[in-house]
Order: sequence, then C-alpha cells, then structure tokens
Amino acid sequence: FNMSSLERFDFESNQLSGSLPQDIGSTLPNLKEFSLFYNKFKGQIPSSLSNISSLERIVLHGNRFHGRIPSNIGQNGCLTVFVLGKNELQATESRDWDFLTSLANCSSLSTVDLQLNNLSGILPNSISNLSQKLETLQVGGNQIAGHIPTGIGRYYKLTVLEFADNLFTGTIPSDIGKLSNLRNLFLFQNRYHGEIPLSLGNMSQLNKLILSNNNLEGSIPATFGNLTELISLDLSSNLLSGQIPEEVMSISSLAVFLNLSNNLLDGPITPHVGQLVNLAIMDLSSNKLSSAIPNTLGSCIELQFLYLQGNLLHGQIPKEFMALRGLEELDLSNNNLSGPVPEFLESFQLLKNLNLSFNQLSGPVPDTGIFSNASIVSLTSNGMLCGGPVFFHFPACPYLAPDKLARHKLIHILVFTVVGAFILLGVCIATCCYINKSRGDARQGQENIPEMFQRISYTELHSATDSFSVENLVGRGSFGSVYKGTFGSGANLITAAVKVLDVQRQGATRSFMSECNALKRIRHRKLVKVITVCDSLDHSGSQFKALVLEFIPNGSLDKWLHPSTEGEFQTPSLMQRLNIALDVAEALEYLHHHIDPPIVHCDVKPSNILLDDNMVAHLGDFGLAPGMLFPSYSTFSVIA
Repeated sequence: FNMSSLERFDFESNQLSGSLPQDIGSTLPNLKEFSLFYNKFKGQIPSSLSNISSLERIVLHGNRFHGRIPSNIGQNGCLTVFVLGKNELQATESRDWDFLTSLANCSSLSTVDLQLNNLSGILPNSISNLSQKLETLQVGGNQIAGHIPTGIGRYYKLTVLEFADNLFTGTIPSDIGKLSNLRNLFLFQNRYHGEIPLSLGNMSQLNKLILSNNNLEGSIPATFGNLTELISLDLSSNLLSGQIPEEVMSISSLAVFLNLSNNLLDGPITPHVGQLVNLAIMDLSSNKLSSAIPNTLGSCIELQFLYLQGNLLHGQIPKEFMALRGLEELDLSNNNLSGPVPEFLESFQLLKNLNLSFNQLSGPVPDTGIFSNASIVSLTSNGMLCGGPVFFHFPACPYLAPDKLARHKLIHILVFTVVGAFILLGVCIATCCYINKSRGDARQGQENIPEMFQRISYTELHSATDSFSVENLVGRGSFGSVYKGTFGSGANLITAAVKVLDVQRQGATRSFMSECNALKRIRHRKLVKVITVCDSLDHSGSQFKALVLEFIPNGSLDKWLHPSTEGEFQTPSLMQRLNIALDVAEALEYLHHHIDPPIVHCDVKPSNILLDDNMVAHLGDFGLAPGMLFPSYSTFSVIA
C-alpha cells in the first residue's frame, strides 16, 4: 500500500483477509484499477478512494465489506466500472444513497453492481441519471422497495438489468421496452402487479426474461413472439390468465427453460409447441390447461424435464412421446388422462422420476425397465390399472385370447349401456321422489353455492377474509387455520369456509393433496361441498395452499345437545333428532356403498355433525369451532 507508482492493484480470486487502510487514496495516488474480487476482506470501504483522480475501475465483489458506501465515491468523474456486489453493505436512509448522485458525474460509467448486499429503503430516482453508456445495472438480492424509476429506458446500451429478489412494487414501466440491446431482464421475486407491458416484445436481442414470483395479471403478450433470441422464459407463480399464445410456443430459440407454472392459464396447449425443438425444461404445471396433450409435443426431442401436472388435461398419453428418450423427469399427475400406460416408457433409461398418479389410466402396467423400480414410478389413484410389479398392489389382469378380445369389448359396451340406462332411470325416479319429500325446502339455503368454481387466487381469498383477520378466524387445527370468507356481492353474496394450510409444518403439503384427492370424489347433499382450491403464492412470495368449503351456519349438534350457556340453543325435538339420525345414515350409506373405493368415517360424533338453517344435518369432521364444516382426511380411511 506504500507503492505510490502502482496503477493496477489486482488480487482477484484469492483468500486474502483484513481491512483496507483508510488513507489508501493518498498512498496509491496513481491507481487506475483496484480489484479485490472474491477474497475475504472486511471493514468499511475507504472514502479516500474518491481522491484518486485516475481511478477507473473499483471491483470489490465477493468480500465482507460493511457499512455505508462512501457518498463521494464518484467525484473524480473517471469511473467506468463500479462493482460492489455480494458484500454486507448497508443503506437504510435516503442519504445512504447519495453515492448514486456522485456516480452521475462519471460520464463513461458502464457497470454498476450492487447486488447481494443489505441495501434497503426506497431506490432514488437518481439512478436514472447515470451515464447513458451504462451496460450493466444490478441491484438484486437486497431489500430495496419502491418502484422502478421512470427514465430507465434512456440507457439504450444496457445489456443486463437486474432488480430481482427485492421488495419493489407497482407496475413494470413500459419504457423498459426501449432497451433494444438488453440481453438479460431479471425482475423476479418482487411484488409487481398489473399486466406485462406489450413493449417487452420490442427487445429483440433478449436472451433471458425472468418475471416469476410476482403478482402479475392479465394474459401473456403475443408480442413475445418477436423475441427470436430468447433462450429462457420464466413467468411462473403469478396470476396470469387466458390461453398460452401460439407466438410464445413458436419461439424456437428457447433452449434452457420455459416455465409458466402456478398461474391461472387455461385452454388447450397449442400444437405449435412442437416448434420448441431445442428446449430442455418445460413446466406448465398447476394451471387450468385443458383438452388433450398435443401429439406435436413429441417433436421436442431435447426435453429433459417435462411437468404438466395439476391441470385438466384429458385423453391418452401421446404415442409420439416415444421420441422423448432424453427425459429425466416426466410428471403428468393430477389430470384426467385415460387409456393405457405406454409400454415404450419401459425403455427410457435416463428417466429418474415418472409420476402418472391421480388420473384415470387403465389396463396392464408394464413390469420391466423403469417400472421395476418403485422409487422411480408413481401410479397412485388410477383405479382401473392391473398387473405390474407386486409393489404397485394392482389386481392381476384377466387373460383374454386375441380372438376373444373384440367380442369381450363388445359385451362390455352392451353391459355398460344397459346398466347405464337403468341407473339413469333410477336417478330420474329418485329425483322425482326427492322433490316431493316434505323436507325439500331444507336445501334452499345452499342452492346459491355453485357446484364448481374456477380455481381462486390468493388475492381473492385475502379480500374475502378481510386480510385473514382475527375477527374471521374460526379456529386452528394441526395443519392450519380456518377463516370465514365472504365472496361476491348483492344477490351473489356467498359465505364459505377457507382452510389455510401451514405449509411449514411437516406433512402439511401431503395432507393437502390427500384431502383434495379424497374430497373431489364426494358428491352428496348430506356431506360438505368442496367449492374450490387455491395453490399459489402470497404477497410475500411464500407458498400458499387453501381449501374453500361450504359454510354450515347453525354449528354442531354437540352445541345443541350440550349448550355452554343456558338458553343459548333450544334442545332438538324427538322428530328433529330422528331426522338428524336419518341424515347421518344417508351420508354414511353413500360413503360405504357409492364410492369406489369406499370411505369409512372413523369419528362419527355430535361435534362432527353440523346443522344448517333448516336443521338438516351435514356429516364432516371439524372439531375446532361451530359454524364450519371441514372433513379431515386424517380420519377417513380408504379401503384398498
């Protein structure tokens, strides 16, 4: 530090430690480059660095410097590279950001790297006053709040813009689309809302566009089809809706990943997906995509990871998937797929995870290749499968000679047709009898609950429960809390129960999936109605899972039989008790004899029998508080 003639001071990528002398600006007056990239230095950055009139490059990335960034660091006007990322530098007050004003004096500044520090507070507008020669601007991985400052579009030479993993709010400004030379745009893990600007499609040089884990709404812009240099696109974990544009599925340059998971996207997967012939990872899971899986997906022969689980896809698994021999993971679970398990999957030697569970697949299960490894393949809840290795526990497949197979299918069709006709006739008769029953009015209070809602967003639940307020808290259980929620308005006002899972608790996610898969099969007026489900992120970007269920206003039978306050409830009459017993018997008979496989309720007691406005009983398993009904899967046993 006493070699005053030094012009280049470069100790990059070593294990040096200690602190810098505060008078370095006096002892090394001729420095042009000062680099300690990736060492173990600590302490404060000397403010005397600003006294070195010839200093052009400051590179201190990857150390342990702390404290404030010297406010006059750029007063010499010569800096071109300013890299302080991955330290422990702080900014809490507005004056702590004054160093940006001094950097505005550096007319040739090309790089500003402040990522991965402890910077907080509001990002000042002065960041828009830096040199127009700026090529890299990185502030990600801090706790910076506020909006993206206006005027960011003036940096026409910018190639990297990274504001990720902060607390930014507001909308994405449309003038970002003016950055025609931008290669990487990283805005993920913030709190941006509103629609994605159409102008982002003007950045024709863009390679990576990552906007995941925000609250972005609306549709995916079709203008993204203009991004012909794009190799990675991640819009996951937002509130995007509508169909996936054909233009997006036609970006043949996509080679690393396409991630649109955990949104509200619907409609079919366009056949244009076959143009993604260079793509390695595709994740369209946890949306509302419907129709059949397009055969053209088999043209994406570079795929290594394909995730389509948690949608409404139906039809068979395309035989064209035979060409996807590079797959390492394939997840098609939680859809409505039917038909056989493809035999060609046996020979997929690179496949490490195959999940086809919770579909309607039928026929024999292959028993060689990957299917002989229980840790690789999951086929749970496909009730019509047979054969396969013993660890699947499927029944043996009946043997049919080839010449009898066609006749066997014809007999099946005839039998199902006749049985179906009788069932339909029986349903009609039962419906007529039911309408004329004296208790027919008992269900009027529930007729305004739709049989099936669209999947609901976190924002809607947040509003319906008044920000999950204590006033709406009904109770807490082993896997979460239950709130009273109000949806709609006027004549469409609906009150429902919202069970929010504690996803941090071990087994909560598995319990959530089990409850969904059990309850989705139940359709009976004397059992709870499952209205909808929410599997999303909350406003802080954390995982959020909830079930929305029917609200039962009159509380549990236990409260009516044993009121805590005298006069609180009127003791049910003998006839009311008899009707309640009949209601419960109806529900149990349905669970025992009309569900395949049957369900046995293991905890029938007065606190699990809830009464509506007309004293009609609804069977469930909710023991936290009166007024709600939630069947817990932990007290249901599925008989194999």
